[in-house]
Amino acid sequence: MSLARNLKLDNKKRITLGKIADKNVTSYDVEVKENGVIILYPKVEIPAEELWLFQNKSALESVKRGLEDAENGNIGNIEDGFWSDIEDSDV
Repeated sequence: MSLARNLKLDNKKRITLGKIADKNVTSYDVEVKENGVIILYPKVEIPAEELWLFQNKSALESVKRGLEDAENGNIGNIEDGFWSDIEDSDV
């Protein structure tokens, strides 16, 4: 979706993005071009405890495959005794 709007600066040279920013966006990277054009790149922060997943390529790919399988209806049943072999951890 493309949106063109004229946002007015306040007396401190600020603009508000609240009405046009995606509700999940928590920050922006900013690029200022030589000609004065400002480009905002939206970012979504993740909890620190989930960072490991994005740093572990094989784990992330596994999660993506699992989500894709679920989306396509490729799901199965968990075998009896599966959970009894897993120990509680404070990860």
